[in-house]
Amino acid sequence: MHKLKPLSLVITSTLLSAQVLATPVLYTNDFEEIIGEQFTKDTGHALDVVKMSGGNLIARIAAERSNPQWDMILFNGDSTLLGLDKSGDLKQALNPAGLDNLTAQGNALLPDNQAYFPVSIASACVIVKRKDNPVEINGYSDLAQPALKGLVGMADPSIAAPAYPCVAGLFHQLGEERAQTLFTDMFQNQLRIFRTNGPTGRALQSGEIEAALLTSQQAYTFVNQGADFEIIWPETGTPATIRAAGIQAKTKHPEVTESFINWVLSAKGQQFLIDNGDSDGIFRPTVVGANEVTYGPGDDVKYNFTPVSYAFENDEKIKSWFADQAIY
Repeated sequence: MHKLKPLSLVITSTLLSAQVLATPVLYTNDFEEIIGEQFTKDTGHALDVVKMSGGNLIARIAAERSNPQWDMILFNGDSTLLGLDKSGDLKQALNPAGLDNLTAQGNALLPDNQAYFPVSIASACVIVKRKDNPVEINGYSDLAQPALKGLVGMADPSIAAPAYPCVAGLFHQLGEERAQTLFTDMFQNQLRIFRTNGPTGRALQSGEIEAALLTSQQAYTFVNQGADFEIIWPETGTPATIRAAGIQAKTKHPEVTESFINWVLSAKGQQFLIDNGDSDGIFRPTVVGANEVTYGPGDDVKYNFTPVSYAFENDEKIKSWFADQAIY
């Protein structure tokens, strides 16, 4: 006669089996329409893709911390992944084979504990203006001139994932006092704050505003689509935003998750994202053998890389200060 298992053990066993059998889940704020199908085609591994805005995605991960529903993350903003690592959410010391493909610049962005992996480099905020406006703009401080009062816009750094690297990058590049003076001058000149980069760019296109801080991805997409914009890249450089990938610390799918990291760290994977990712695909690759789109920033522009620890440690402070000043 067989002994019956206690009901609690049966339920626990069933739940664990379901977790192992379930399709691995990627949380992302980019490439949601293309990445799952291509990853499956290239590797044979199925993948469920869940797309959310940056703020909502991180809030969901926090809410699920006791019972994570994700296995991988691809996110535009490496300081956010450092925060997930500090919270114990990310698997460390993976040492995937794809690390051999990293460029020198990519290697410099890799954390020592390998909790996340740099996938792309872009500008968090180039300056973009309508060509039919004759005002001269050479750097960020020029956005506060009286001729542009109420006519400059940018995305909200508390909502749009790449907007925080813009503000944090300028705080680091200029120093806190000079950065606060820069943004205070812009706020006093009625800087407009939009939810994300998309509405900011559309406001620029419609003439609602005359100049904007946009990601290089959005800026070059608008120009490639025919917008009569001038893209201004200050000689001192622009803050970089780093898209990075990581693995959930307790994933039940080690083989698939490592395969995903190797795929996004391959020339084939990054070239696919570049060629098929629309605005998301306008980035400097972090691996050897992948090439940027021909209509993007190119190799001659200067990116300023904010130390990821600085962006992480000052996140709440900078966002709170910015929100206290902002005009919506």
